[in-house]
Amino acid sequence: MKKRIYLDGFKTLKDKKRYDKISDYLDNQYELFIKDKAKPKKKKKISRIVYKKDNTIQVFRLGTTSNDKIEADKKRKIVQSYTFSKDQFNHVLNGMKGMKEFYGKANTNCLSCPFNSANLGTKFGACYTMKFNQYVGFLSMLKGIQKEFKSFESLPDFDKDIHSKIVDICKNTYVRFGTYGEPSLHPIELIENITNICDTWTGYTHQWFRNPELSKYFMASTHNEFQEKNARLKGYRSFIATKERLNQFINCPASAEGNYKSTCSKCGLCSGTKGKGNKSIFILEH
Repeated sequence: MKKRIYLDGFKTLKDKKRYDKISDYLDNQYELFIKDKAKPKKKKKISRIVYKKDNTIQVFRLGTTSNDKIEADKKRKIVQSYTFSKDQFNHVLNGMKGMKEFYGKANTNCLSCPFNSANLGTKFGACYTMKFNQYVGFLSMLKGIQKEFKSFESLPDFDKDIHSKIVDICKNTYVRFGTYGEPSLHPIELIENITNICDTWTGYTHQWFRNPELSKYFMASTHNEFQEKNARLKGYRSFIATKERLNQFINCPASAEGNYKSTCSKCGLCSGTKGKGNKSIFILEH
């Protein structure tokens, strides 16, 4: 006896209902897929912008920090700037190792900083960045850049597009100029525009005697009252790293001796003459 064939080739009504249910589900999923494809895709926010300028690589990075002195909120994103030398970039590119060797190539990015071990007679380890964790972080950053740009020459030059992208990530946030390297090497028009739109900023330069025009944005990095007076003549407020208290100035609220009353991102006193405060700031050497 032949089996009865139900409705359009289905053996039973149950089979047809099951088929219809699956078919409806697949049609619905296809419609959702088409609608999703038609939606305008959100642009992924850029978190790192890099360019070359003279013999340096300059980086602006949007991200969190584990440094409690800088920012206590581990979820808050801030912008930090870094300047590496061409020699440091090639040092990592060529697979060379060694902390001393790496920091010893900071000739074009740290310039005449008294803590720069690339300068004759300067002891290695004097700079607070000369620690293993920072070194590993710098290596990781440079290796990431080298995956995208295979050589120093292939890095983009600073232009209007890069300028615009950097300013965009700095809007309404805290900007830490010179996390590593000399921030006076950044284009001055970029510094001006960032300080116009960011929430707060900090920046320090040992090049205050060469660049009086940067006194609006950065603190002069000084180490005694005599240097502070000279920097003042150039129009600068100072951040004085000293071995003794200088009570005529403000003690850094984010320092150990200041009992960590604030963080750099909240305080914002170290923002030149354009930012907050009129007095110079001091901190005990650490």
